[in-house]
Amino acid sequence: MLLEIPLNYSSGVLYLQLAEHLEKMIVAGSISSGERLPGTRELARMLRVSRCTVVAAYDLLAEKGLVVQTARSGTYAASSRAEGVPGLRREKPVFRFDGEEPTTDLLPLHALSEICRSLSLPSFEAALESSPPEGDPSLRRLLLHHAVLRGIPAHPEEVVVTSGGKDAISTALRSFKERGIFRLWAEELSYGEISKIAKNEKMPLRALPLFDDSTLPCLEQLSSADALYLVPSFQNPTGRTLPHALREKILSLRRERGFLILEDDSYGELRYGEKSVSALKAMEEGHGVVYIGSFSQALFPGMRLGYTLLPPSLRETYLAISASRQGHVSSLVQCVVSRFLENGGLAAAVERARKILSGRMEKLYGLLKKHFPSVPLFKPEGGIYLWFPTGAMEGTEAAGLAERCGVRVTPGACFALRKSKVFAVRFSIAAVPEKAMEGAVLRLSDAWSGRANY
Repeated sequence: MLLEIPLNYSSGVLYLQLAEHLEKMIVAGSISSGERLPGTRELARMLRVSRCTVVAAYDLLAEKGLVVQTARSGTYAASSRAEGVPGLRREKPVFRFDGEEPTTDLLPLHALSEICRSLSLPSFEAALESSPPEGDPSLRRLLLHHAVLRGIPAHPEEVVVTSGGKDAISTALRSFKERGIFRLWAEELSYGEISKIAKNEKMPLRALPLFDDSTLPCLEQLSSADALYLVPSFQNPTGRTLPHALREKILSLRRERGFLILEDDSYGELRYGEKSVSALKAMEEGHGVVYIGSFSQALFPGMRLGYTLLPPSLRETYLAISASRQGHVSSLVQCVVSRFLENGGLAAAVERARKILSGRMEKLYGLLKKHFPSVPLFKPEGGIYLWFPTGAMEGTEAAGLAERCGVRVTPGACFALRKSKVFAVRFSIAAVPEKAMEGAVLRLSDAWSGRANY
């Protein structure tokens, strides 16, 4: 490592200057955890100082816990994340139920790599060119066909390619404001990023109770100046799915009151059983629904690609805003996904993901019921989320106790629009293999035993 550190040789104590600058670099992450620092003689030569100056600086950093010095292999930057360095303390293994990045067995790696290898030079050149803001025409046709398979009677001009779900939600909210919609509503437990997105778009976000028949009258306060954000299938964070009859009532109220519905169907295809779960957009009154579909959650998160189905009244506004903000989605990504859809790769990948996720959820649910038999646990019908009530123990406390035992879960408060205490945590099964479930739940049993007072 070649370090160029600014030292004032005529002012101040040199070893303190050196230690302070190295501390800034380690804390900022410029020097990575576990990275070996130059030897004392080597750094002294680089900086034109005595070796005693470097030794004193390293000793001071060691006292602060910012470096670990070993007799044989040298001095290393230290943090709680350091791994693989002689003499550094390793963390306990962590089961990441707080993560949404899928394990590699959920990713269609082979199919996508074959597509990338098969691109001819002309195809590759074309894929590096720009595309219209609404997306490549061939990909949009394939996405339209995909929407038809979901039972959605979409028109070709409704389809717009997006850079994943967040991009679509953000651009949709800005479009709503341009069309005279100034308030956004969502269930009181909802996708954690919706609050940040609404705040960024300067759109007030108001909370509604979790939907059932008794809470439907709350929608009567909405009007044509409102939009309702919903994740009706395998909801994030609760894993709930709205029954068909309840969906019909929501759509009926939408027609009567004139508000728009923004349907986030990012998990809608990840059902576990054979019976399909219809999107709101596919139903009889679905013409007033702005639909968002995304392949990012479980299939290829790094490619950041999805699509939205827009009513004609919103299309031009949405496209103008999209073009001025982030422009078109990567043409290369669109090309690869087009080939993937054409080859039938998506159907095979979704089917494999359903099977894997179903096995994980079945295992996790069974283990939690076994070790926490009194917990009123709801079993999701699909998706990647399971909601776990923590009884008298607030979710943030439960998550802290779990992390001390090497298991990470997400406190329910992260999804509460009203910023109130939530006595629950959320499990995500995207990043934890089925074979790891038992060890994780055993640790949770140790962490939470006797604390929840169910």
